[in-house]
Amino acid sequence: MLTAFLAQRCANAVAPTGGPKDETPPKVVGTVPENHSVNFIGKKIEITFDEYVSLENANQNVMISPPLSEKPDIKLKNKTVIVKFKETLAANTTYTINFGAAIKDLHEGNQFKDYVYSFSTGDHIDTLQIAGKLLTAEDKKPVEGAYVSLYAADRDNLDSLPMSTKPNYITKTDKEGHFRLNGLADKKYLVFALKDVNSNLFFDLPNEEVAFLDSLVPASYPQTSRPQVVDTMATDSTLFVNDTLMMAKDTLAKDTLLMNDTLTMNDTIGMRPDSAIIIQKDTVPQRIFDQKALNLTLYMFTEVDSTQVLLEKKLVEEGLLRFVFRHPAKEAVVMTPEMLPDTFNLVALHSAEHDTVWWYFTPNVKDSLWVHVKHDTLINDSSRYSLKFKESGGNRRRKREPEKLKVSNNTIIHGGLKPGDDFILKFSEPIVKYQMRDSAVFKQDTIVSYNELVFEQADEFGLEYKLMADLEDEINYTIEIPDSVFFGIRGRTHEPIKAEFHRLKDDEYGNIYITVIPPEGMKQVVVQLTDENGKVLKQQTITKKEEVMFEHLAPAKYKLRTILDADGNGKWSTGNYHRRTLPETVIEYKDLLDLKAGWDIDLDEPWEL
Repeated sequence: MLTAFLAQRCANAVAPTGGPKDETPPKVVGTVPENHSVNFIGKKIEITFDEYVSLENANQNVMISPPLSEKPDIKLKNKTVIVKFKETLAANTTYTINFGAAIKDLHEGNQFKDYVYSFSTGDHIDTLQIAGKLLTAEDKKPVEGAYVSLYAADRDNLDSLPMSTKPNYITKTDKEGHFRLNGLADKKYLVFALKDVNSNLFFDLPNEEVAFLDSLVPASYPQTSRPQVVDTMATDSTLFVNDTLMMAKDTLAKDTLLMNDTLTMNDTIGMRPDSAIIIQKDTVPQRIFDQKALNLTLYMFTEVDSTQVLLEKKLVEEGLLRFVFRHPAKEAVVMTPEMLPDTFNLVALHSAEHDTVWWYFTPNVKDSLWVHVKHDTLINDSSRYSLKFKESGGNRRRKREPEKLKVSNNTIIHGGLKPGDDFILKFSEPIVKYQMRDSAVFKQDTIVSYNELVFEQADEFGLEYKLMADLEDEINYTIEIPDSVFFGIRGRTHEPIKAEFHRLKDDEYGNIYITVIPPEGMKQVVVQLTDENGKVLKQQTITKKEEVMFEHLAPAKYKLRTILDADGNGKWSTGNYHRRTLPETVIEYKDLLDLKAGWDIDLDEPWEL
């Protein structure tokens, strides 16, 4: 009877439901040799955890500093990570092994992040640090996965070392752009960051992103390390700290203090009658190491070759030649030695930055054209161009409809014109003629007129045409223009045009006003208004303390930023390590500006840069 009862209980057993999810990362339960060991002479290090772990992408995640000539073998055996060195380590050197994101527990994937194991091949271990963050220079976003290297200041040809020599110490930035270099000797260092395209740790490619500081940085004690205090003295000739004999009294120096087992003194040290030395707890002096070394900010950039060249000379579309320069070339001459017929209708335009020149012309008037490009003594180029545009790929296999002119206008907010502005049509290429048709509509509120739309060229090149009408502030206007009224220089015309517009009222827009104070000695400052995502909407350049006005803005959230425009070119300029020039500084305004319709944001406090 008892046997049957037990059998029934076993048959009805319920599987365990399990406990809460394990969210605890692995823990180190032992290392051989111990972490922070000295006089290391072995070839192997073992780190044992309290549970089974996984080792992911060790070659990418594990950083050894100073870097080795040969990567060690890093393997996993049961619960133990084993590091085997393939080369003889340098004498009297502190090594650190940062495991980054390489170690996780086997089952739940909990990350044991940024574990650092250090040891020394000498009789002491270096404990100083340098730390900070790496951001993109122009928009200040964190840079992940970049190498941050240190080169000791006592090395020869220090500035050229990042191009050809492995650093003294190296680490990688995390997702937030943070970095920390441990186990440093008490020296000053050149700090250099690199996005290493060819994986050789050298800055030897023009497209590699870099960052550097323009002054040497002394390593510091970590922020968690506090100066120790002497509580008692055991003898009249020796100093004890935390029960450890430190130094004979006669060897003490003035104006130093005790940090990380290094004895120092200052004027707060007094002498007992029995000649023992004591430091009063309430008079412990400030640390002598500069904590700025633990809060560095580096700004990463890509160098731009300063040599002016003609990057492109090309027939990019039918009736359009394009010439692109590496840098602004306001004084460049682009011309043809040929006599051109009137029907060729050549119109030359340049970009706002003067780094691009477009030649628009009527197709099928000439088969080819000689063009000469000259800029100072750097560019002297003559070429004959075929003016027969050839479609590429699949476009050659089918006859395409002629492209239409693109047409826009100068309204800024929901069909609103700035107070006092005329209505202007903007075209994607120069207009050579227009012929309004009787079916064109001009509507003023409810009054409809036909054949009363008159436009006049509003710019030098025929890209803009102004409506000739006296616009009033309280009236809503509508224009309807049939297709094929305006004709571009390449024979293109447009689809039907319809636009509704009015002069903006005060309760439809807002304004932002702020007084900006440039730094003393700065050539000029570019003040930029951006949207929430950092897209530049407007900008103004100032050279002295001045009120900056951004007016007739749509209700939205805006940001302000400034560029300290040291070279005076009106835009942000990158740095150049070879010339030791840092990228221009970009400063973000502290607040996001939420602009409402009918509001003015008048920032009373000047923005001192």
